[in-house]
Amino acid sequence: MDSWCKKLYRFLDGELESGDEEHFRLHLALCRACASGLHDAMQLEMLSVQALCGAVAHNDAPPPPSSVAVRRPLSRLPRFSLPSGRWRPALGAVLAMGLGALAALTTGDGFRPGNAWRAEASARELEARIAYPAADRYLPYVPVRTGPGEGTALTSEAPVPLRTLAALEERGDLHGIAAAYLVRGELRQAADFLSRSAPSLDRDSDRAVVAMAAGDLPRALELCEGVLRQAPDHPQALWNRALVLRALGRSLQAAEAFEAVARRGEPGWSEEAGIRALALRQGSHFLK
Repeated sequence: MDSWCKKLYRFLDGELESGDEEHFRLHLALCRACASGLHDAMQLEMLSVQALCGAVAHNDAPPPPSSVAVRRPLSRLPRFSLPSGRWRPALGAVLAMGLGALAALTTGDGFRPGNAWRAEASARELEARIAYPAADRYLPYVPVRTGPGEGTALTSEAPVPLRTLAALEERGDLHGIAAAYLVRGELRQAADFLSRSAPSLDRDSDRAVVAMAAGDLPRALELCEGVLRQAPDHPQALWNRALVLRALGRSLQAAEAFEAVARRGEPGWSEEAGIRALALRQGSHFLK
């Protein structure tokens, strides 16, 4: 049992900080002991709901499913007590999430990295480019349309499978995890994993994407230009710098930056960059 195993019940009670909660989800996808403890907690919750609602008599309670072995009697569960009514919906959501991790363990699904970076998508919802090869495949841009009060995350996108995230972390590929969150617009998680990944120009380029999405345009421009000082042809930094310049109202400079991308001859990206550059120049002409 490692230190994360001791946090199972704090996780179930919603007592972990957001960063620790994210780490525990990854741990849960790989730790059979915690998966077993989660299953026991689910059984206890189900039995307690039946008892409270009077749905079945005590001696008629259904036995645990035979396909999953209960590793210790429910009465011996340490330190677990039923939460109050206000916690029950939250616990249900947590248990549902944990059940997905348990299913991944028991079905033996392999690591499918394409799931993480939207390999089967037909369009991209993030205007910026991500400096992680598997997440930088060209797709036509389709802006996200959100209603009033909706967040910045791409809520229509399926979440990254826990087992995939855990496998990436086991490989030490924190930038890959950050990219998986970034393509879905989940900025807080992306920023957290970028901050812990190894320093690199690609990482700084993606940090600029996070800063730009958060509205910190000066910081985003600083990061992009820092990358380009060391690697003048960095494709993602060139593209993202153009986006930042456009957002700052510097249309002609943005057009020049997109033209630099167009000259690189990257399939898809260069064509879109050329269209963007032309639109910016035409817009500047009409404003004169």
